[in-house]
Amino acid sequence: MNMRFCYFLKRYLLAISVVAIGNGFAQTGENAVRNKTLGKLATYAMRHSPEKVYLHTDKSIYTNGETIWYKAYLVDGILHKVSEKSEVVYVELWNGDDTLIVRQKLIVEGLGAQGSVKIPINIKNGNLLIRAYTKYMLNEREPTIFQKEIPVYAQEFGGYKNPSLDYNGNLAGNDPGATKTPIGGNPVVQFFPEGGYLVAGLTSVMGIKATDPHGNGLALEGTIQDGKGNTAGFFKSYEAGLGKVTFVPEADKDYEAVILYGGKEYRFPIPKALPEGYVLSIRNNGDHLIVNVSTNSEEGLEGTLLIGHFRGDIFFERLGGTEDATSYSVKLSTDRLFDGVAHFTLFTGSGKPICERLVFIDHPQNSVELEVSSDSRTYGPREMVTVDLNALDTNRTRLKGDFSLSVVTGSNQLPRPMADTNIKSWLLLNSDLGNSVEDASYFFENDSRERKYVLDALMLTHGWRRFVWNSFLDDTQGQKTTYIPEKAMGTLIEGFTALTGNPKARKASKVSLRIPALKVIEEKSTDQQGRFSFGPYEIDNGTETYLEIVEANVKSRKKKEEVSIYMGETWSRPEVRRTKKVRIRPTSKGPSKDVTSPTDTLQGIKNVQEYLTKAYRKKSAEFSYDPTITQLEEVEVSAPKKTRIEQRIEEIESSTLHGNATIRLMPDSVGIAGKRAMDLIAEAPGVFMMNGVPKIRGLSGINNNLNPPMRDPVRDPYNRPSSPTMPLFYVDGGEVNFDYVENMYASEILYIDVLRGIEASIYGLRGYNGVIVIVTKSQLSKGSTPTNVPQSPEGIIPGFYTAREFFSPDYSSVRPDHQRLDYRTTLFWKPDIRIEDSHQPPIQFYTGDTTGTFLVKVEGITRDGRVTMGQYTLEVHD
Repeated sequence: MNMRFCYFLKRYLLAISVVAIGNGFAQTGENAVRNKTLGKLATYAMRHSPEKVYLHTDKSIYTNGETIWYKAYLVDGILHKVSEKSEVVYVELWNGDDTLIVRQKLIVEGLGAQGSVKIPINIKNGNLLIRAYTKYMLNEREPTIFQKEIPVYAQEFGGYKNPSLDYNGNLAGNDPGATKTPIGGNPVVQFFPEGGYLVAGLTSVMGIKATDPHGNGLALEGTIQDGKGNTAGFFKSYEAGLGKVTFVPEADKDYEAVILYGGKEYRFPIPKALPEGYVLSIRNNGDHLIVNVSTNSEEGLEGTLLIGHFRGDIFFERLGGTEDATSYSVKLSTDRLFDGVAHFTLFTGSGKPICERLVFIDHPQNSVELEVSSDSRTYGPREMVTVDLNALDTNRTRLKGDFSLSVVTGSNQLPRPMADTNIKSWLLLNSDLGNSVEDASYFFENDSRERKYVLDALMLTHGWRRFVWNSFLDDTQGQKTTYIPEKAMGTLIEGFTALTGNPKARKASKVSLRIPALKVIEEKSTDQQGRFSFGPYEIDNGTETYLEIVEANVKSRKKKEEVSIYMGETWSRPEVRRTKKVRIRPTSKGPSKDVTSPTDTLQGIKNVQEYLTKAYRKKSAEFSYDPTITQLEEVEVSAPKKTRIEQRIEEIESSTLHGNATIRLMPDSVGIAGKRAMDLIAEAPGVFMMNGVPKIRGLSGINNNLNPPMRDPVRDPYNRPSSPTMPLFYVDGGEVNFDYVENMYASEILYIDVLRGIEASIYGLRGYNGVIVIVTKSQLSKGSTPTNVPQSPEGIIPGFYTAREFFSPDYSSVRPDHQRLDYRTTLFWKPDIRIEDSHQPPIQFYTGDTTGTFLVKVEGITRDGRVTMGQYTLEVHD
């Protein structure tokens, strides 16, 4: 039976059983606690379960002007399978000063969506922040949206030199981060008793977190001593500053942690043990857990409830009985559990949560081997590469799944102290710890005993981020859905009308919408707060969309008041939060001593410098061979400098059939407030209106003896004449009909040319009645937001992003453009790999002119929700 079906069936049956008991049966106190707690979790998992988003980017570091290629994975937050809720993901790129660079809205199909973001060429050295989320995720008390920092090193043409980097990979004298992480100072030691409290007379484990005053982990050793100097335990924190110690605190005794650091002794008081209480202790042995519950209370453990769950999905429950007395132990196999953060909570008989413990599950049987191979390990320039990809379980059985692959130069790696993020570290760990671990990928680099020890210490020192139990059980959290899951039904065009420059002064108005590409013309009255909404419409970011205020309710007669349109959605974008995180790797003062790191500090600096050299070479080659770029000798021009609009008008004229015109009307010269296009045309020299239809003076028209065409009195109440005497209409270089022009607004128009006689003859016989040529303001910056759409902080109408295809050259045949040097730093990017039952077709691409090592990096998720990643190396030689 399908695992997803089994889990949802279990939740459904649990919820039904709780309702049945509540409606028809008497409940004991402990059953009431159990049913309420499990029922809340079951309802949460069924109706309010979370979502997670992860972005796989093609590279780890970038330079200005490069493109960030990405794949957005959207999954159910419990099962890590296809989300059945949202179909829309938002991706944003932010500058170091928290200003938005770009925002994209993507439709998700299956497990993901793909996209790309161009880094501005004028960006400064710094860490850009890329983040992704769904609107539904904002229902969480503290939304854990995906975000990671991307180092960007700025390069300028002319005299460029390879930068000097310090031991942390920062540009010497110019840190790519917002601030440098200080190092040094007296140690700070914090203590986290397992389960929550130390209890007198009970064996207790205590997590230890040792840092400097700036949050950098410190490797320390120390002892636990009572007030008489007797040693109760020994502890050690590794480079991450995390450790743990086991001892039995005695009643009415004070304890201290004693450490020697920098030749000086420091003493830190330890939380006092409770005279009476409960202890929850868990030992993680990989393939199984040993769960111990104990108390020194006379009431014992009868009536207590212990539950274990993954992100709200229950996998374990146990009611304390009379036979348990004051302690019990449970051996729990992990072979049927998900990988990731499991949460255990102990409740009293009255339903009060008293102990909590996080455990990271990583059962060997859950692992997926991502098998990456190629037809060779060594290639020449511009040679075809064939890569095979398979996902296998521990029995070597092929698994279905969705994956993304990048092939980048081997020097594109983060220096050791910088924190990286991968699909495992995010989906399995950091997303369930509130994104509070700075470099969670550290725990997935290898399976060393030290890293597992530090990971368990991390679980001891972190609380659960998704639930506040008291409010959760009291119906004040987790049961309300403010933002429903967003479906890919098109784009709502929303906003409000208010006084110009004063968005708080809302004004009721009538607003019109026109989308030429969709032939949409629509008018709506706003509500009393000026709010309006059109759609949804299938538009993308390149679709020209026009909004216009037709009527505005302005009562002031003392002064002229103008009303503007303010664009925006009906929900608030989540604020950018750069929270202080736990640093697992130390900030380096010198060369690293950690040989387990894949890229030590000195090699990391060398890699960054090598990558920047290659990136600069690529930019230089593109500059030399780009046909759109022409290097000119510097000359002096004495003519008056033309404005941007004047220059653009000249460009537009050069692309039209008639060029300049004898009769030209510039709307700004006659005023356009509240006017339609026809009102403006009527004011053009040489034009007069007859029954609402423009005619050009001096032209009698043709075919006047023909019978007039049938007219629709409802559509044309003025019984206006039709095409035989009507001039030809052109808008932005294309012929349009009368209805199209009639529905245009004057504010859209840049200028109007009226052509007759010789000027109109270039349009042939169709121009016999004259030609009216309209050029709209959208031509000033073709492809950007139309200029008549008000520019507010949310001024761009956000349509769905249309993904660009990654360009991969084909060198199987000779072409003229192959003379261009190929210095790609990303050789290949394929975000849409789907492995099915049949053999996955090989992935093929060509090398370029850059030699050296290339990394093939793959990330993905199997259909049963297992997260995996892999890496492979290729060599390119001359």
